[in-house]
Amino acid sequence: MTGRKSWRMIAAAAGLILIIGAAGLHAQQKTESEAVLAANHEFDKALSTRDIGAMGKAWAHEPYVIVIHPVSNAPLVGWEAVRKSWEQIFDRWAEISVSMKDPQVRVSQNVAWVFGVEILQGKLKSGEAASSTAFGTNIFEKRDGRWSMVLHTASRVPNAQGF
Repeated sequence: MTGRKSWRMIAAAAGLILIIGAAGLHAQQKTESEAVLAANHEFDKALSTRDIGAMGKAWAHEPYVIVIHPVSNAPLVGWEAVRKSWEQIFDRWAEISVSMKDPQVRVSQNVAWVFGVEILQGKLKSGEAASSTAFGTNIFEKRDGRWSMVLHTASRVPNAQGF
């Protein structure tokens, strides 16, 4: 009997350890997802405030970062090209507001991606109001405990008549 009790206690303890470990892993994944969503929000905020300094903090300053804007003819590669593209965009807008509707996040070790529908509204410096909807994908890389963007791509959502 004592042997059976010991085995039962060991099995119960092992089960409890597995349950606690799984809960801890889930909590850690949730925390990482929340951190990625926060980084994604900071990118949207930098864009919406036309703040090149904040945009610089959102991005990794690497030669392999990429941005593809809805009006891009080709990918812009490298931090200097990416930064310059944001400066040009900020220069065209008097007001801009961008937010991602229902962002979906996936984290895998030190890489994460967020995708969703981006809603843009604003006013060009010419005074013309503008709005658009795009499919957005943002990829982040974690370095030194911080999530930094390495890719942003936005593709305009075609209108129903385009099909």
